[in-house]
Amino acid sequence: MIKNKTLWGLLLMVSFVLLLTACAPEREGAEEATDNENSSEENNEESQSAEEDKPEELVVWINDEDIAEEVSTQMFDKYTEETGIEIKYERVAIPDQVQELALAGPTGDGPDLFFQPQDSLGDIVAQGLAMPIEYTDDEAGAFTDVAMDAFLYEGENYGAPVAIETYFAFYNKSLIDTVPETIDDVLAMSQELTDPSNDEYGFLISPEFYYLYSFMNAYGGYVFGEEGGVYDPTDIGLDNEGSIEGLQKYKEFIDEGLLPKTLTVDVLDGLFKEGKVGMVVSGPWNMPIYKEALGDDVATAPLPKMNGEVAPSFVGVKSWLVSYYSENQKWATDLAKFMTNDENSQLYYEVTGELPPRPEILDAVEDPIYAGYTEQVPHGTLMPNIPEMSPVWDMDIAIELINNGSDVESAVTDTVQSIKDKIGTMGTSE
Repeated sequence: MIKNKTLWGLLLMVSFVLLLTACAPEREGAEEATDNENSSEENNEESQSAEEDKPEELVVWINDEDIAEEVSTQMFDKYTEETGIEIKYERVAIPDQVQELALAGPTGDGPDLFFQPQDSLGDIVAQGLAMPIEYTDDEAGAFTDVAMDAFLYEGENYGAPVAIETYFAFYNKSLIDTVPETIDDVLAMSQELTDPSNDEYGFLISPEFYYLYSFMNAYGGYVFGEEGGVYDPTDIGLDNEGSIEGLQKYKEFIDEGLLPKTLTVDVLDGLFKEGKVGMVVSGPWNMPIYKEALGDDVATAPLPKMNGEVAPSFVGVKSWLVSYYSENQKWATDLAKFMTNDENSQLYYEVTGELPPRPEILDAVEDPIYAGYTEQVPHGTLMPNIPEMSPVWDMDIAIELINNGSDVESAVTDTVQSIKDKIGTMGTSE
């Protein structure tokens, strides 16, 4: 009996082991199912969290221009359709946005997203007004290197690039048969076509440092010394011999009455659109406006040669920036990237005429009116983006003094000294 009980016991143990072995895979599958359920729950939680973080509204400051409103609202409508987030926008002139953000941001009245050129970046970062924007390699690779470098500050990128711009020559083919090649040719053409009593001019350029830097830089003037992409704000070349020589060349037009002393951008644009000016210096923002006014008579060219070379111009990149004070920085970043993607960059180009810094768009431009634009860019110089650039715009004071009859050297020397004094109070960068 004992042996039989032992045999039955062994048989029962073997059966039990086989039963456990047979059940093992089913138990493992059950564990996998549980893991999948947990993973699904986590994804649902993340999705739910993202939905909870989604704001009902984002506030955006756009430039105070009709065309900026036209193109931006089209993008905003598409973003709202895709995300459900409403976009409230306010028109604030670019030069005023930084100062207004510094006041409105801390009180919660500022934007989530604002719009600036790269020369103001250093001041923006110094005041702590913007947050860096992170890009994957693929995202960054969709833009030109120049555009990404323009908003690179101390190793971090702060901008979603919208447009790369510079100024160049527009001319009226009904008034000019051959485009003047040099600045001396422009002077001769102006002497033939200018009749101030009838508001007729051969050549107009706005008396602002932004545009007249071409005269200064062409002869050896510069804003800051630079080495390896690092600016030295203690080395200012706006009052050197080259800058003075270049502005003296500009003053020849003033002295001969070929340029109005009190010319404004609005007057320049108006006279050119009326067909009263042979050539003006302006930028891509006027491309559709001039074309609408003059039709096939308007064409473009790079700036005339000065000192033997095509005159250099300031090159700027305009970008969206995320406000430091935004409570919705993730979504503000998402909107910035949305407005600068392939589709919306193409839309921006079609509406404004300005070229987005995306190689696939730049390479596809075939309209001959863009010839001057694209040919000028390689001769351009990026505007410095350090905080010390802010006082440099006081060079407009020197231009005004020159227009009113002051000696070029004294006007430039005094103004640059004032700029150096202001930079000194800011503290210099090492």
